[in-house]
Amino acid sequence: MSIRSFFSPRSETKELHAEQELRTRYYRNTFKQCLESVKAMAEEKNLEVRDVNMEHGEVYLLGFGYDVITTITKVTPIEVGIDFKVNFFTTFGFNRPKNKISELYDALDDRLNFKGVSLHP
Repeated sequence: MSIRSFFSPRSETKELHAEQELRTRYYRNTFKQCLESVKAMAEEKNLEVRDVNMEHGEVYLLGFGYDVITTITKVTPIEVGIDFKVNFFTTFGFNRPKNKISELYDALDDRLNFKGVSLHP
């Protein structure tokens, strides 16, 4: 982890991220099951679901002082990848965006059938 990423107010996951905990996670579920799980997780974490874009597979969530863009990518009919982009509405993040991503992934791991991390480089 660099000093720059520690102070950054935003963080996002991607397939081949330098930090292992910020890599795309894959689940053995259908797109619809993952979408419903993201909505249920948002309700549990007191996040407001502002928009669901089925065409791009994105869910926009709004929390107190931050927002989350969740991207659900259908790889096969029963395999889905999920990425997050977290943006805090402050000047400095102090590692909070990264911690929020870990928290969100942990909540999804409890709800869905976890398959692996960064499976399709």
